[in-house]
Amino acid sequence: MNLTAQRLRALRKRKGLSQTEVARILGITRTAYNKYESGASAPSRKLRELAQLYHVSTDYILGEEDALAEKLREADARTSSHLRKYLDLSDEGKDIVDITLDAVYARESNDVSSTESSRPRVKNTAAAPKSPTVAGEAPTDRH
Repeated sequence: MNLTAQRLRALRKRKGLSQTEVARILGITRTAYNKYESGASAPSRKLRELAQLYHVSTDYILGEEDALAEKLREADARTSSHLRKYLDLSDEGKDIVDITLDAVYARESNDVSSTESSRPRVKNTAAAPKSPTVAGEAPTDRH
């Protein structure tokens, strides 16, 4: 099964639709739609309609856009807002966010090794806030 077929099947299942329901929406037979999901035929004429139905790009369906880009595009308004703010931060601000995110992620996943960030640590300046602490732990100087 090719990537387009795999993605069509996954998108349909995520939306909770049957092949018959998708075929009806597209105005084609279930057999024709089944050929898209099995890789026996390409959804050339119905590609835009499929992209609209599943709220994805045609590039994603065709395998020309990776899954991470798709997840970012599907992100809710709150996540999008956080990402925009993060991208507007200085390098120092990004370092602080990275350290905080690493600490929270490590606490929630019980993965001690993930607290080590690959980004350089924040320089010790008067303007830089203290490193975040995990609840119940004593503050540590990471600078």
